[in-house]
Amino acid sequence: MNLLMLKFSSIRAKFILLFTFFFLLPFILFGSMWYHRSTQVIEDNAVASAQKSIQQTDRYLNYYFNDLERSTLPYITHPLIEAFMKLSPDDEYQRYIITAQIQNQVIDQVIYGKKEIYGFSIYSDSGMSVSNLSSTMDYWKNRDIVKLEPKDVRTVSYNSVHWENQSPILTISRAFTVKNTKGLLLIDLRIKDISALISSVGSSQTGLTWIANAEDTIVLHPDQSLIGGPVPDWYYEHIKNQEQGSLIVEDSGVKKLVVFERSPLTEWTLISEVPLAELTGDLFSLRNVTIIVFMAVSLIALLVVGGFSLRLTNALSNMRRLMKRAGSGEMFVRAHVAQGKQDELYELYESFNQMVEQLQRLINEVHASELREKELVIKQRETMLKSMQAQINPHFLYNTLEVINSYAILENMMPISRMATSLAALFRYSITSGSEEVSLDEEMAHIQTYLDIQKERFEELTVEFQFNRADLRHIQTLRLTIQPLVENAFRHGYDKHERYPEFIGISGEPAPEGYRLLIMDKGGGMEPDVMDGLNRMFASAKESESDWPGQEPDRANSSGHVGLWNVHQRLRLRFGAPYGLHIVKSDQEGTWIEVRLPKREGENTGC
Repeated sequence: MNLLMLKFSSIRAKFILLFTFFFLLPFILFGSMWYHRSTQVIEDNAVASAQKSIQQTDRYLNYYFNDLERSTLPYITHPLIEAFMKLSPDDEYQRYIITAQIQNQVIDQVIYGKKEIYGFSIYSDSGMSVSNLSSTMDYWKNRDIVKLEPKDVRTVSYNSVHWENQSPILTISRAFTVKNTKGLLLIDLRIKDISALISSVGSSQTGLTWIANAEDTIVLHPDQSLIGGPVPDWYYEHIKNQEQGSLIVEDSGVKKLVVFERSPLTEWTLISEVPLAELTGDLFSLRNVTIIVFMAVSLIALLVVGGFSLRLTNALSNMRRLMKRAGSGEMFVRAHVAQGKQDELYELYESFNQMVEQLQRLINEVHASELREKELVIKQRETMLKSMQAQINPHFLYNTLEVINSYAILENMMPISRMATSLAALFRYSITSGSEEVSLDEEMAHIQTYLDIQKERFEELTVEFQFNRADLRHIQTLRLTIQPLVENAFRHGYDKHERYPEFIGISGEPAPEGYRLLIMDKGGGMEPDVMDGLNRMFASAKESESDWPGQEPDRANSSGHVGLWNVHQRLRLRFGAPYGLHIVKSDQEGTWIEVRLPKREGENTGC
């Protein structure tokens, strides 16, 4: 999440977001709305136009069939038809005479009056028939009269379609009654001729109009091979039980706009199909042209505005990288300044180079000053130590202690003898001239002598050493760094809290950075704020007593812990970080002070 926020916080990312949200997305949004709205308007107009065309066709078909029904009504009441309906099947001669008369006076008149009529047939309830198709139409001989009869109270049915001589034929059936004798009139129409009469239906170039009857059979279709066949599957799902409406269907991978309406007279459903591609073809072309123009304009805008923004953001990104490197301490980095371009970026790069050069100069000066100050502090403290050592006459001191030791032996006062011998060794180590750096083994020998004297003073004092003496020879320290820490335990741990000194412990172990020495007591400890202040001071690596955190020099002295600070500063000035002191704990149960010391250079031991 942080990486993502950083990524989108750059100026380049913000520019891309602004360009996307305030230019690209609005254009796409409004373009999409315009396209869908235009498509909807075109579809609505197409639906209205198709509905109007279908209604006109339906009105024409209703007019045509009503006219056909009216024109055939006089033939049903014709005297020859009445005579034919009264005939008995056994009266063959009379049947022949009347049938011939009907053929000549009725049927021929009907056939010649309307060219789309292919056949005209009359069936009586007694099983007799008369037709112009008896010798020319194969289907006539095999007709199922029961299926051709109207199935309800209607007297006319328009639902029978069949093929004859590779031509589709529509059979219209009409039931009638003549003096209690039922009859059936069948009119066979050439569907091709009916299609020609309504050929104006469907004005689209690729759209089409077709008609299905109540038995879900195609009655009229521009593709005559489909006439008499079943309707498509989507017809049953969307149109079968509907009176009128419009929808979009997908047929053979092509989306079509379908408008339909059912005729109350014939119970036929008129369907108009128009491919959507035909409706939106110009719209697609306009959209494509718009997209091309938009992309061209966007490309030019990106090349001009984006190129300038890219140059600016690249320069700022480069400057950010240089600033990070300079902030991490690489003062040698410089920004490349292009010659001949006196703009704001040129001035920014020049200012950055000048700033880095000035910082490098100041750092060098501060570093040199710090080195000189460290050298002065070290020399000053060495001078003070030598001055203190020179104030004591070693020969006089040693001779005096030797006399005391001799008298003690003569008087059999061995504690005095041991104390005089230990004190002589203690002074000899303290004032002996030589290198300030010693091994921790030498320093611990001195501490053992010091504690021997303290044990003579405090008989119940327990001293514990926990370290490998062989390891101490490989550890560096400074002369007289451990003794002030042990003295601090007696002074501040026991005397200050009026406790009898009962325990001093020193333990040591190797550490990753060198050696870790721990001085422990069971005194009263120090206040938590004092311990925290000392630890902050040790960690801050200040180099003078005036840098005591939150205290003035006189308050540092009065606090009684200047010895700890001096020991830490001596170790830090000589060996550097991370060596020095750290207070591990200090409470009513005692104090633990940790001393971190380095190994001798060039040695590779178990330490």
